[in-house]
Amino acid sequence: MYEIPNLLFADRQGNIYDHPTLKMTVRSENFNFVPYETELIELPEHSKLFFVPETHPIAYNEETSNMETFTGGSAVSAFLAPGYLRLFLPAMEKQNETLLPLFAYTAVGWLNGKFVVPAIKIDDDSRWNPGLYDFTDNFAPKVHAVLEKYPKNRLYKQLAKCALEYHCTAAKNVFEGRWECPLPVAPSCNSRCIGCISQQPAECCPAPQSRLDFVPSAREIIEIALNHHETAGNAVVSFGQGCEGDPITEAETAAKAIRVIKKKAPGLTVNFNSNCSNPEKMKMILDAGADSIRVSMNSAVHSTYESYYNPVNYEFDDVLKSIELANRYNAYVSLNLLTIPGVNDREGEINTLMDFLDAYSIDLIQMRNLNIDPDFLFSKLKFKTEEILGLKNMLKLIKRKYKNIKFGYFNRTREDFHKDFGYPDLKKRG
Repeated sequence: MYEIPNLLFADRQGNIYDHPTLKMTVRSENFNFVPYETELIELPEHSKLFFVPETHPIAYNEETSNMETFTGGSAVSAFLAPGYLRLFLPAMEKQNETLLPLFAYTAVGWLNGKFVVPAIKIDDDSRWNPGLYDFTDNFAPKVHAVLEKYPKNRLYKQLAKCALEYHCTAAKNVFEGRWECPLPVAPSCNSRCIGCISQQPAECCPAPQSRLDFVPSAREIIEIALNHHETAGNAVVSFGQGCEGDPITEAETAAKAIRVIKKKAPGLTVNFNSNCSNPEKMKMILDAGADSIRVSMNSAVHSTYESYYNPVNYEFDDVLKSIELANRYNAYVSLNLLTIPGVNDREGEINTLMDFLDAYSIDLIQMRNLNIDPDFLFSKLKFKTEEILGLKNMLKLIKRKYKNIKFGYFNRTREDFHKDFGYPDLKKRG
């Protein structure tokens, strides 16, 4: 018989305990339930646990066979290591209307002496293992050495801030001379995403990082990209980062830089992460020689997309036109699918996504955990009642019909464009 994990809760000091009798529950949209055993894995290495102040966890009482709110402590959540997709949210009850910080909240329980979470491994690219990155003060000399060598390059200074203050692993790569190199270019954005991690209205929750406040010159961009190519070898440079708006707003500068980069380093993979909201500007990027684009989406349903992105002077149809254009250029196209249980795995959402995949050639779907207060998001989307199939079932349906589409979490070099890392394992039920 399946043993349900124990409930976790935290005291006011943040100490975490497992309850001796009450059991773990999980949430999808506004439904709370007990997870299947096959939906749980041991908490991945490098994941983090945190408690959620002003909340109480919702538990399952085996004696009464009922759900109940446990008022003796705060709810506990996991923040998964990169490469893992959460399947369910924590089941918890807020004590007030305060918006929660922008984290990807994941349910967590205690079973047989281990923390367990509802999640699957979606990408096994070991280069993003947090254990390979230095998050201590010992990393600073490497950063300062580069800044001393290129004192006039403002973009290096921005990446130094990202590496040392925000501990961005991509920014750390720049100063290690390896793998993916970020190239933020845009202080502005033409979306007003309700979960934006670089800029939030004053009445909302704080953004975890500040946005770039200048437009780097093409020369500054080119210098960093070519330096990275020399030291990193088989690498990728990427426009569109968490510390900026959307690079589509600075497409002219980006295209100018890409053209020179591809001329001087034709083997370097150039990736453009964007909302891809302007087909004319996307044509500039593709004409300049970008190898791949990653289209940021939370849904293929127009209303769901626009409720989250709040587009300014564009519509979702413009995004679709950009994808169609990229297909004509034979560019590698991946989706940055911002995922949350109870949204993307709804029957209507899945059906529309399948229609979208019928219409456009997509090479990779990056399943990224959306960082947002779930209550806030669901209040904005206001879904009709329909069946929720579950994220694993959603992935199964896609993989069954579209054999060539890969799932993942990270950007790829041209060498790895069509490599199948063998994840996720979708054979088990759930």
